[in-house]
Amino acid sequence: MRRPPTSLLAICSLVTWLLACPTTSLARDYRINVGQLPLYAETKDRGILIDVIKAMDEEYAAGRLIIEIYPFERSIHNVAQGLADLHFPIVGSADWGPEDGPYEEELRARGLRRSTCSLTKSHFALFRHRNRPPLDLTRLDDYRIETDAGHRAFFEFPIQGTTCLPCSVEKLSANRIDGLVFASREIDLMIREAGLTNIARQNFRIFGSKFILPNTAEGARTDAMLCEVIGRMIRKGSLERAARPYSAYFVREYGDPYLPDLKDLSRLD
Repeated sequence: MRRPPTSLLAICSLVTWLLACPTTSLARDYRINVGQLPLYAETKDRGILIDVIKAMDEEYAAGRLIIEIYPFERSIHNVAQGLADLHFPIVGSADWGPEDGPYEEELRARGLRRSTCSLTKSHFALFRHRNRPPLDLTRLDDYRIETDAGHRAFFEFPIQGTTCLPCSVEKLSANRIDGLVFASREIDLMIREAGLTNIARQNFRIFGSKFILPNTAEGARTDAMLCEVIGRMIRKGSLERAARPYSAYFVREYGDPYLPDLKDLSRLD
């Protein structure tokens, strides 16, 4: 009997292996749309958060994480339309765990949800005029406080939205509002660029920086992949190394890198 060609035997062996091991052999690429942000994500190759996502790509062995940059709302829209698998970043009220609340309800109405795990964390500070005492966090309803219009849903007290954060910084300096709540790094930069010295900062809340993904069975598998990859990065220390440019500000200002850690991982056990 004539022996089949070696190349045919090799192909048959490969097909047999693929059929026997479907879950490990088929790579799954993910298209991540990142909202374009100065410093954080300027292009698909430049930004302190882009560096962290690239480190995720190195850790994810079953395929590729393909980075694309879009304006923020379009990035989320692309996930809703099935043009992307993930959007990053988005504020997470629970820095490590499932989400609920008004914004999560808005996402679910669009067929979306936030991830369980955070890639980084962000310190939202409450800014006030320096001549005033610290604002009472138990009486925030009594103050005129502003935040970015797109972030109003993340706060439980009445808060005014603004589409011009630098304008709100100037209003705070002129005592036209009582407070401004937003990510401390961004507001600190606006204060410096405006040359203002009469604005003080107090701690407010730590939020998670999460992903938006489809609220489907496939989205649940994507969520599990994210937690697995981020968890490995935490245990190996590669997240801390990749995020040093991101964390430097928080370490300097607050003495904390604001990254998920082993304590966060234990909440999923």
